[in-house]
Order: sequence, then structure tokens, then C-alpha cells
Amino acid sequence: MMDRKTLALILTEVVLIVALVVVVAMDFNLAPEAEKVAATAEEAVAEEGAAEEAAEETVVAKAEEAEEAEAAEEAEEAEEAEAPEEVAEKEAPAEEVVAEKAAAPATAAAGSGAVADVIPLENPAYAKHTKGIVQFTHKKHYTEYKAACGDCHHDENAEPLTDLKEGDPVQGCIECHPKASKAPRKKGVTLSHSEKMEYHAEALHANCINCHKEYNKKNNTKAAPTSCGKCHPKTKK
Repeated sequence: MMDRKTLALILTEVVLIVALVVVVAMDFNLAPEAEKVAATAEEAVAEEGAAEEAAEETVVAKAEEAEEAEAAEEAEEAEEAEAPEEVAEKEAPAEEVVAEKAAAPATAAAGSGAVADVIPLENPAYAKHTKGIVQFTHKKHYTEYKAACGDCHHDENAEPLTDLKEGDPVQGCIECHPKASKAPRKKGVTLSHSEKMEYHAEALHANCINCHKEYNKKNNTKAAPTSCGKCHPKTKK
């Protein structure tokens, strides 16, 4: 018969062998799960990286589009500013012709008092319009945008006519700003404000653009257009 010491050693060896077998079996069972967890983590990291890259590309693309649009508008305004004096003179007929052409529509408006909801800013005093005709949404300005009559209509001192109401006869801008063109640009020559305001286009642009800038600043928006292409529709060449 075996003594107790030998029996205890044998039993200990058996227990160790069984434990080793259990550990090996557990390793085999857990290995696929560990691989799955690692693969899932790698996929998550890859997806996050792709999303960040796509977001960066979108931001860069939008920034480039905004820069291109701004550059195009600045180029368009610069081209107008550098136009030679001869072009302005060709577009501006003699003051007698301006007064004669402008008198008829002004008289009709003053007589009837009726105002269209949308007014094409196509004054017949101009011999030629070089840009698309602005469609001024008269009704929308005072109903939706809450513009007051005096924001556009003023007296000879540029003071707003606050007592006007819809349908009242008013003078056309051309009657006080009779030169149907933009002010000519000459190197070394600077016109005063009053001299610039003799030009119909300068008066209109100053009135509209300044009002739009004030609206945008007050409402923290860019909804009101302040560049040529936003008001003048593109024309076919």
C-alpha cells in the first residue's frame, strides 16, 4: 500500500494537471472574443478618423467657395470703379434730355399716387443700362422689412419725409440727382459728397447700400445685399 505522503503528491499532481487543462481551455474560448473586441475598436477608430477628415474637407471647401464669391464681387466692383470717364459720359445724355425723359413718368406718378408692389429701377433718363435691372420690392420693404417712407424719401436737405403715407405723390430721384450715371473716376481728383450726389446712380447706391448695412448691423445678419451682383440680376451677353 502507498503511504499517505505519496498519495498526497499524486493527488496534488492530478489537481495541477486539471487546473492547467481548464486554463488552456479557457484561453481557447476567450481568444475569439478578444479578437472581436480588438477588431471592433480598430473599426471605431478608423470611422472616427474618416469622419474628422470629411468634416475638415467640408470646412475647407466652404471657406474656398466663400473666398471665391467675395473675390468675384470685389473684382466686379473694382472694374466699375476703374471704368474710364468716357464710358460714363456716353451713358449720361445731356441734362436737357434727362429732364425731358424723366418728366413724363414723374408726372404720371405724382398725378395718380399709385405705386406698384415691385418697381423696376429702369429710369428712361439712362441712354443704356450696363447691368441687369434691379426689381425693387416696394411693398415688401415697408410691410415685411418695416422700412419707413422717410428711409428712402427725403427733402432737399436730405431730411426724411416722415409724414408720407402710402399713395402720396413723390418726386423721382432723378429730379434732384439729374446726372444719369455714376460719378466719373479720375486719378488725383476727389469729388465732394454733394458733387457725387449730383449723379443719380451714386445717390441710389448710397441710399440703398447704407440702409442695408445698417439693417445687417442692427439685426446681426447679412440678409440685406450690399454688393452689385446681389441686386442686379445677371444679363445674357
